[in-house]
Amino acid sequence: AAEFARDGFCLLPETLTRRQVADLNGAIDDHRQRFPGLWLKRGEAGREQCVAILLTHPVFDETILHAKTLPLVHQLVGDELVVEEHSVMIRAPIADDPPAASWHRDRPHNIDHPLGIDALSVVFYLSDVDETTHCFSVVPESAQTKCDPHADHDCNGEGARDLLGPAGTALLFDAGSCHAGRLRRTTRERRTIHVYFGLASHPPLSNHTPMPRRLIEHEDQNVQRLFRRPNDLTKAILTQA
Repeated sequence: AAEFARDGFCLLPETLTRRQVADLNGAIDDHRQRFPGLWLKRGEAGREQCVAILLTHPVFDETILHAKTLPLVHQLVGDELVVEEHSVMIRAPIADDPPAASWHRDRPHNIDHPLGIDALSVVFYLSDVDETTHCFSVVPESAQTKCDPHADHDCNGEGARDLLGPAGTALLFDAGSCHAGRLRRTTRERRTIHVYFGLASHPPLSNHTPMPRRLIEHEDQNVQRLFRRPNDLTKAILTQA
């Protein structure tokens, strides 16, 4: 928690086991073969994303409810914690010079939260990420700076850190942090899972992810609480018998 407050992110090595990484990659391969139309082409030199894999592959529930990440997310966000989005992202190899990084913030700072959090993201690495691959890069920014309306909140990538690690690594970062995908000329594909958490008193971040009924109506009340403020897409699905 101290590292997160100082930088706005932290890496958790060896969060997923080798078997879990293999099972999740196998589920992605199966989903791409069975439901290719659900994999959206996002551009950016070959980025693909799927926001609906939870509907058909329960193995991904563990990436939301993981015993190592969820307690820390709860500690950082607080009791208003809810699940907002879930997606799988694949970045294809690039043979030519890659485009420049597109620095941005997903969310504004929330000065009413002690850590400035409006949303928090957990990213699971399903591929080895090093200096020869595409990677995620974040500019360190303290909670104190985030909550200071007079601080310099430019987002130009200055001082950014490339966050590297083997498959199985998890990254927690404040979605209000300045970040980008750092693309490289590489022969290796990069796969990641992205889970966004938010605050129950705020409107949903998006209508991207349809959450499955098995999670909304989970037998564990603590899990149900994570899905107590569904987005409109999920509400519409739940009206079906």
